[in-house]
Amino acid sequence: MTNPILLITRPKRGAERFIARLDPVLLTKVDVVLSPLLEIVPTQNPVDLDAATAVVFTSANAVSFCPQGQGQGRIAYCVGEQTAEAAIAHGWRSAFAARDADDLVARLTADAPGSRLVHLAGKHRRGEIAARLTANGVQTDVVEVYDQVLLPLTTEAQAALASETRVLLPLFSPRTAGHFAAELQSVQNLQIVAISAAVVEALGENAPEDVIIAKAPTGKDMVHCIEKQLRTFSLA
Repeated sequence: MTNPILLITRPKRGAERFIARLDPVLLTKVDVVLSPLLEIVPTQNPVDLDAATAVVFTSANAVSFCPQGQGQGRIAYCVGEQTAEAAIAHGWRSAFAARDADDLVARLTADAPGSRLVHLAGKHRRGEIAARLTANGVQTDVVEVYDQVLLPLTTEAQAALASETRVLLPLFSPRTAGHFAAELQSVQNLQIVAISAAVVEALGENAPEDVIIAKAPTGKDMVHCIEKQLRTFSLA
């Protein structure tokens, strides 16, 4: 019998981190196919933090592409536990790990830092964090330290999606979801686990009927949803 397929479309490093969080026993029930739809590349934009009291990180990618030695105990306001962990590992002092962009904006607006913040971010981002904070009286600039270049689905991924084999696909961002929908040629037996309703909306007409939305937009909740589905495979 052909094993179900767990299709991971995150950038390579993020895909490896996500797989490492899954129960290895459950992973024996599926064949894992990696097909990154994004490649994370540095922008080489200069990063000047001399006038900043703290930074905002909404992705661990931004932490990785920030110049070495910039942390030095400076405060970092982060979205997500993994982002906060990455910041701490690079010498930043994480003030908190907000659940999402709205949570971060609300917290910083309620407890405004003394002066300028810098959002070290990707070229493609959601939430308008810097603009919203600035409008709320917290001056925040943006420096784009990485870009997310779109990649096509691999031949292996397309073949899996065109087959009769059950495919389980976690999706973590609306941009990735929209690109996946554009790349999709046929679907026989696809189940999607989406990190948010915005991800499902981005799929448009290509959204399959079998879609699960994580309880909260966090990596932890995505792991929980994927493992729950993998357990149904083990019972099949």
